[in-house]
Amino acid sequence: MKYRILLLITFLVPCFLFAQSDLYQLTGSLLADSPIEENLQYLCDEIGGRVTGSAANERAVDWALAEFEKAGVKAWKDPFPMPVRWLAKSCRLHLKGKDNFQPQVVAKYQSPPGTYQGQLIFVGKGQEEDFQKKAAGIKGNILLVETDLCLDISGLFAEYAAAAATEVLAKKHGAKAIVFMSSRPKKLLYRFITSKATENDMPQLVMAREDAKRCIRMLEGGEKLSARIELEAQTGGAFTAHNVIAEIPGSEKPDEVVIIGAHIDSWALGTGANDNGCNVAMMIDIARQMKKLNIRPKRTIRFALWNGEEQGYFGSWDYTKEHEAELDNHIMMLSVDIGSGAITGFFTNGMGELVDAVDEVLKPVEALGDFTQVNIPLVGTDNFDFMLQGVANLIANQKPARYGPNYHAASDTYDKVDLKTLKVNSAIVAALTLGFANLADDKISWKRQSRSEIQKLFDTHKLEYTMRMFNVWEPWIKGERGRK
Repeated sequence: MKYRILLLITFLVPCFLFAQSDLYQLTGSLLADSPIEENLQYLCDEIGGRVTGSAANERAVDWALAEFEKAGVKAWKDPFPMPVRWLAKSCRLHLKGKDNFQPQVVAKYQSPPGTYQGQLIFVGKGQEEDFQKKAAGIKGNILLVETDLCLDISGLFAEYAAAAATEVLAKKHGAKAIVFMSSRPKKLLYRFITSKATENDMPQLVMAREDAKRCIRMLEGGEKLSARIELEAQTGGAFTAHNVIAEIPGSEKPDEVVIIGAHIDSWALGTGANDNGCNVAMMIDIARQMKKLNIRPKRTIRFALWNGEEQGYFGSWDYTKEHEAELDNHIMMLSVDIGSGAITGFFTNGMGELVDAVDEVLKPVEALGDFTQVNIPLVGTDNFDFMLQGVANLIANQKPARYGPNYHAASDTYDKVDLKTLKVNSAIVAALTLGFANLADDKISWKRQSRSEIQKLFDTHKLEYTMRMFNVWEPWIKGERGRK
């Protein structure tokens, strides 16, 4: 590994010969040996899964704060309200037919605890025509839904969309609960939010793919299966969670801010390695190396370890509310949240003016990748509320690597992280961040968008359905979320 890194550094040297000493030192330091791997291993193996509201989550917050402070970087815990607490305890599904068996299942977020009984009714892929065929038997019963195999990130979004549509139909037809076939093979289980997120009131489960196929064969063969769900969870009302915020003050324009972040929370079936522990470790390491090298950017660089992301981006949403008066001076926001696959460029989220600036600041590290910017808006991570506020926002676009099949799953563990690529990604993100922090005023051609401009962006890219899928459309329309 050290030999490969030395080759990269040697290849990069010519790119930095002209007034790029800070950037050269920073990227070189990030590509060389650093505590990033040790940090990630501690976060994953010693702390583990970090559901917002859990003791492990607060331990992770305290650990991250200590790491920033150990590096000499100013940092603080940033409190914000979470509307509900939901921590899984156990979930069992008992099936009775000619024989009795217990398939492997987990509950989706905010599934209400309790015991639920009914007939298991197979409704195909949960589309309108499937419900019409079984309409007479759905009310008061438990639905089993077939799911396509998930092979990549696009498959994840397709699964979210299909599940959201099924939820609406299940409610309409009076179903008692929904059991979704796992989209992953080898009995791999994972946890999602539902389309109603914190407002969900219907039990929703994910069943091991092989077990679900067994059930389907039995039901399609004419057998009847009665089902009993026993679901236990720790639940409660509103509570306080914490982001971790750190910053390196700007030397010339301290009121102007470049903010980069990754979410520190995760689900707890695995240990939140690719989603998103690896990029938490990245944020800490970039701040650490900047401080060690005494780099003084023109604008303030802020590092955010967001919390409550998995439940609906609550930590980053609260930041945009608390700092609303300052958002005109937030030059750029970046979210890194697609694991440890190689960065191939950045999503500029419908703000075409950003493309040239991103191209320019990446030139010094062009040896690290073939970068292409993608100017489409994404909904699904902590850039979202900055988009709702009209702030220029980016998401790192990454090769899928091991991200999709292990997403939110028991298999999202330290050994799945591409550690070599993580270090290269750190250098790329650092170059982008420092580049924006030092960008000449005449290179900043964009301004914060108005509400009407944001709405036009949503209309142009037909984002309403996706926003409804994550339960964020109505709050936007009602003026409860985003720019007024």
